[in-house]
Amino acid sequence: MDPLTHAISGAALARAIPKHHLPAQQFIMIVLLTMAPDADIILRLFSDTLYLQHHRGLTHSMLLVPLWGWFIYSLSSRQVKANRMMPWLIGGALLLHILLDLLTTFGTMLLAPFSDWRASLDLLFIIDPIFSACMIIPLLLGLIWKAQKRIMGVISLILMCSYLGLVYSNQQLAIALTKQTYPDARSYNALPLAFSPFHWQLIAIYPDYYMRSSVNLNPAFAGTTWLFDDIFVETMISNRMGTVDELVWQKLMAMRTVKDVIMLPGAAFYDWFASYPVLLEKSENRMRFGDLAFGAGSPGVRAAFELRIEGINTHWMEGEMQKGVAKWGDPLVNPEARAYLIWRNNLKSELTETEVPFDWLK
Repeated sequence: MDPLTHAISGAALARAIPKHHLPAQQFIMIVLLTMAPDADIILRLFSDTLYLQHHRGLTHSMLLVPLWGWFIYSLSSRQVKANRMMPWLIGGALLLHILLDLLTTFGTMLLAPFSDWRASLDLLFIIDPIFSACMIIPLLLGLIWKAQKRIMGVISLILMCSYLGLVYSNQQLAIALTKQTYPDARSYNALPLAFSPFHWQLIAIYPDYYMRSSVNLNPAFAGTTWLFDDIFVETMISNRMGTVDELVWQKLMAMRTVKDVIMLPGAAFYDWFASYPVLLEKSENRMRFGDLAFGAGSPGVRAAFELRIEGINTHWMEGEMQKGVAKWGDPLVNPEARAYLIWRNNLKSELTETEVPFDWLK
């Protein structure tokens, strides 16, 4: 979830829960605490891939919320400690951040450091202006009707939950459409897309491949596309998005169908990181993988977090066999091969991480 929405949710919490208005400093403290878990962004100063490896890890662990809450409270001023509601608000602010991140598709390590499992409810796109507006509009009205600030805070939280009810209903409808089309699939999911609670990516999951499509459940609703530049909108939404009655499906092979893929540089990390890793390109010297959760394979979409492995050189294995170093059936791994993570803005980061987070506990 974006930092602004986290901050707005903190303001709603600080307005709705206390019976009496919080002093300005304590109000600001709660707002900042709803953004605090994303302080792990400091890891990008060391490595982009290190950041991805541990983002939404220790700072987003449900198990560590009591520890973080105690640490923050112990450093607080006397005025904060004198307010009996503040321990609850501090813990609530941290939990609210984690819960909002859980709604998105990125994944949150709720059980860190004892597990690297990345939980996600797949209900909201990473930036959802409508969701943010549901919370901020009542808060702004509270600035006009100051005597009703707490009521407006409560309304803000109610609207937030109501919107989540709407998107959950839409998600279940999207999943039902997928089941209707591919009743023999192993499992199903629907992932939120940008600009509207009615935009969904449909995924039917088979052992070796995925069937995917994009649907607009309510074409009459324009959503928030008018807030953004046309070029940006075109790169975020598939140009083959259909309606309920006209869906265009694609078949994408799963990453695991590539022989010995886990031996390739960066592949073990990417297999952990990606929710639905697929093969995009396989040539003599290069392979490309993407994640359906970040738009991979969707026509017209500029996907994020693509894995590109270069310098594979399929003839290298033949040379090793001629020298007697390797034999047929050995994993095809060229020591000179390099893995790169391609971000949505075309930033290219070499993927040097070989293990998943907290692998040392296993």
